[in-house]
Amino acid sequence: MGKKILLGTIIGLFLATFKAFPRTLVTIESEKARLTLNLLSRLVRLEKNFQKHLPLRVLVILPQTKSAFQDQNIVNEAIKDFFSENQVFKAVFIRDPKEALNALDRKNFAILYVAGPFPNLGEILKKAAFQKILTVSHLPELLEMGLALSLDLDRRRACIVVNKEIWQILGLNFPPEVIQKFCFVSFQK
Repeated sequence: MGKKILLGTIIGLFLATFKAFPRTLVTIESEKARLTLNLLSRLVRLEKNFQKHLPLRVLVILPQTKSAFQDQNIVNEAIKDFFSENQVFKAVFIRDPKEALNALDRKNFAILYVAGPFPNLGEILKKAAFQKILTVSHLPELLEMGLALSLDLDRRRACIVVNKEIWQILGLNFPPEVIQKFCFVSFQK
């Protein structure tokens, strides 16, 4: 029963997005990105430290693609559209790994959003955790590399998956009711 409701919700979101943006291509990954970003915009309003610093500065890593028809381009466009329409965030978009590391040194970001696989991503995520920057992506497989939070839609139900070790480093202050909804996973060896 729960699978059918989740599937119906996802299909409904696809159809609603397609009707709202008829020229925009929609893929499963771009919808996962939109859902994750919507979740993020709700979560930042609940965290006490984030509330004081709105709009939040976000570093967005957009992997480069070589073809105009690859799914990553569609994901990148969906993410750019989200941040351009959302006043809770002030986004800076980066496509180069070295530039991402330099930006983390120079600027004061609250959040790092990873739109896809990226060279030196483990190093970037480690640096972000050290600087207590919340790292988020729609790709739960990046949690093992040091990502803090993702939305997992591949399980029986939608789940907010949190890297336990990184979460403890960040010291975020969410209400207990919100934290109870998280699925904490550990990657300690």
